[in-house]
Amino acid sequence: MEPIEKTIHFTPTKQDVLKASFTSLSFLALIPIVATLYNTLDDFINLENAEGFFAKLLDTWWIITIVLVGLICIAVAFGIISTFVKYGKYEISSDHDRIYIKKGLLDESAFSIQKEKVQAVEISQSIIKRVLGLAEVKLISAGSTGDEELETNTLYPFLSIEMAYGMVEEILPAYKVERSMESLSKQAFKIRMLRPSFFWILTTVAIYYFKPSLWYISLILLAIIYTLRILDYKNSRYLLNDEFIQFKSGSLETSLFITKRSKVIQIEVERTKLQKLFGLASIETINRSKPVHHTKLQDVSVEYADEFYTWYTGRTKNIQVE
Repeated sequence: MEPIEKTIHFTPTKQDVLKASFTSLSFLALIPIVATLYNTLDDFINLENAEGFFAKLLDTWWIITIVLVGLICIAVAFGIISTFVKYGKYEISSDHDRIYIKKGLLDESAFSIQKEKVQAVEISQSIIKRVLGLAEVKLISAGSTGDEELETNTLYPFLSIEMAYGMVEEILPAYKVERSMESLSKQAFKIRMLRPSFFWILTTVAIYYFKPSLWYISLILLAIIYTLRILDYKNSRYLLNDEFIQFKSGSLETSLFITKRSKVIQIEVERTKLQKLFGLASIETINRSKPVHHTKLQDVSVEYADEFYTWYTGRTKNIQVE
């Protein structure tokens, strides 16, 4: 039997590991470890006298500076080492039928995904990843078992955004990622500013009833809610491209969802009374998995919702039976 020829698409460089260590905030994992170590030592050694000694020692500013710099260096080194152990031998490869992922330096693991089982692709970015130009690519696939379990597999959590787009198209030639997408209308912005926040209303009533002196918390919460709404409005995008559909949404963390018409088992188009006043609608795709995977985009134009419905009804032309 001839060995399967694989194409290696990605192995992280030292620079990739460094970016991953800071982006994942893995150095913060040192804090609970130090706290646990302190509590363990306190059970065997009386640390009260030592605390008094260190308190006097830290009265000197230059000693405080040295201690802080030392702690930061230890935390950064811990983050880099832990990230390298986890992602140092990461490898993404593929052949004609499957995608292979290997990871782990000390505890190695490997798994593969059938390309034909991939139902959709998600490219997500946290606020830190957006600043650094990184992204996480997830493949949502229907499992090969009789129950068709949902499997969400991350290719690599810290790819550059352009590499993430390119890798999706390279590994899955049947998928296309369009960079240019349609933004929401001004009507969508208006409705998001007018839509009531029941969480804010209930919180404000509770503050007024129990602690009126904290009235300013209500204003701060309202400012946060509207800031997140504005960010979500600016980040929201959509596109119909032949047999593909793309949704992007999110405020602090954004998610770009890409799927094929043949992979969508059901759609929903909804309109609330408020949306009817502004000529808007909410659209949703449902992909086969267990549980089924829902992706929703609010406040698109009615014209686009109609186009979305017409697009889905044409799925009989290229539907795939799996």
